[in-house]
Amino acid sequence: MVRTEGLTGRVILQGEGGYDEARFNYNGRFNKFPKVIVYCEVVQDVVNAILWARKQQIPFRVRGGGHSYEAFSNVDGGLVIDVSGLLRLEINRDVGTAQVGAGFRLMDLYEALWKQRVTIPGGTCRSVGISGLTLGGGYGLLSRLMGMTCDNVLGLEIVTAKGKIIYANEGQHSNLFWACRGGGDGSFGVITSFTFRVHPIKNVARYRMTWDFSDLEKVVRYWQAWAPHVDARLTSLLSLTAKGRLRSNGVFVGSEQELKQIMRPLQEATRPKTCEFHSTTWIEVARRFAALPVKQEKFKNSSAYAYEPLSDEALGVLIRNLQAAPGPTNVVAFDAYGGSISEVPTDETPFVHRKALFVIQYLSYWSEDAEADKNIRWIEKFRESMLLYTHGAYRDYCDSNIPDWPIAYFGENFARLKKVKRMYDPENLFRFEQSIPK
Repeated sequence: MVRTEGLTGRVILQGEGGYDEARFNYNGRFNKFPKVIVYCEVVQDVVNAILWARKQQIPFRVRGGGHSYEAFSNVDGGLVIDVSGLLRLEINRDVGTAQVGAGFRLMDLYEALWKQRVTIPGGTCRSVGISGLTLGGGYGLLSRLMGMTCDNVLGLEIVTAKGKIIYANEGQHSNLFWACRGGGDGSFGVITSFTFRVHPIKNVARYRMTWDFSDLEKVVRYWQAWAPHVDARLTSLLSLTAKGRLRSNGVFVGSEQELKQIMRPLQEATRPKTCEFHSTTWIEVARRFAALPVKQEKFKNSSAYAYEPLSDEALGVLIRNLQAAPGPTNVVAFDAYGGSISEVPTDETPFVHRKALFVIQYLSYWSEDAEADKNIRWIEKFRESMLLYTHGAYRDYCDSNIPDWPIAYFGENFARLKKVKRMYDPENLFRFEQSIPK
């Protein structure tokens, strides 16, 4: 029997009603069974949970949206500290800031900010938590114009390993502030709120193009030389599927007429099969790009960065891997970087991949457990075979099979992250499979 004296908030024990829903993993590949889940409703609930875990000497994880690709926010036999109930929001449009509770999911935050016609540069997945997204860097449709999500953090409230509530920004606890802007979640403390810089936004334009799969080499060659260098108001994505689909989507903070002019070189060079442009609002684009409410799919994803255009040899490797995909739902996605992302020095935040042209994400989905091994092997082989031409990995696309993950995620910034860890969590209380070590 677990003794829960000292825990506050909504506490759910293993075996109680609602437990299976409470232990939910975004990635259905994992099936973890924590002993206790506490839904924190106020910051003091977080403090009490940490103090309780210390006293009980029980392992714990911190969960915002529960979106970890590798279920790092869940733990067998331990405590899950869930902050999804921390939903305070205060927007100061005149100053251009917002105080955002750590429990917000991305689409809910977009909707709330839109009421004031402001936003932050976040991602595209509806249900991802703002905490995990931001702490790992945070990239999305506005990042080339406005920077990574972490670049827009002005301060944060955090509960430390000793249960102390502190506020970190450039002027106080500046090392911790640095570490929490791209150094990953779950290593230094529990973030309970963020102060974000917000940006005015109203109307935008979007495009969608498709090509015959036989045009893949031509399209990738041109896209990779164009998308990272084009007007920073435009973010372009390219998707290659094992089904033989080849398409690009993008968002432009400006008029449809301007977008058509900017897109003309890509159109003329690649001759898409279909092409459409639309004038719309930012929130409609966010809703369109946001994934539908997720079911518990099983998947394995990984990533790498292209710092140089992929050579003909690299494209050959890419095509052969796609042809060897174990199922039709296997995908390779390219997201263009450049713009404001590349203007920030690589050591200004832990997010080190500022000079990359684009990030590559390898994705594989399946429904039956018997299909898991071949899909996981496909992802591992794909990423490994492309490492001759790519570098590193994105922390928010965490992959437990990357052997050199500290360098892949953080590069030369890893050493400073370890120093901050020793300063704020010398006992290594906040730990999981890919947490920052002492």
